[in-house]
Amino acid sequence: MAGKMVANTIGEIQTKNGLHGHLVSLRAAAVYDIFGQTCLHELIKKWQCGEADPKSLTTELPEGNINLEQFMEQLTQYGKQAPVETKRNANRSTTRNLLKEGFRITQSFCQAHGQTRLMTAQSWYQFARIVVNSLSHDFHLQFRPHDLNQLPVAYEGHSIDASMNGHSLSMPLRILLAVYDEIVHFVEHELP
Repeated sequence: MAGKMVANTIGEIQTKNGLHGHLVSLRAAAVYDIFGQTCLHELIKKWQCGEADPKSLTTELPEGNINLEQFMEQLTQYGKQAPVETKRNANRSTTRNLLKEGFRITQSFCQAHGQTRLMTAQSWYQFARIVVNSLSHDFHLQFRPHDLNQLPVAYEGHSIDASMNGHSLSMPLRILLAVYDEIVHFVEHELP
């Protein structure tokens, strides 16, 4: 029964290839979403200059269909920075969720298949674990006694040390994606 419960936490992913395929598709979806949001942002700028038709882009929401013009009208109610902040925050959210899900689902898979030691031995593991813990809570680094024993940790020139306890996590997008790519590489090349 315990094995079945662990398997349920990672959905239908029962094989290394299944996990790898899931991780690759998650990253593709995140990049697609970020690219799509960037294109939407460019369309919004063109519409504001009268160079595009806002009715050409529509989507179906739970409350009904909405076109770009209606969407923009909603955003303008929140002030001039709303379109920029919406894009920036959506990109950040997508990337944070990508790293959190990729790390946790790989961690669950390794636990279910007795390969936890293999994952924890990776050079990026402690850095990723601390970043994911921060992202999972309030985006502030909160170190437990166990974490303090692991510090400092570093990845590609970005360090996390005990003096950062309680401070917000500042991490470039490229570092979050690079850590995610390490997880994908681990699944593809290191897992038996």
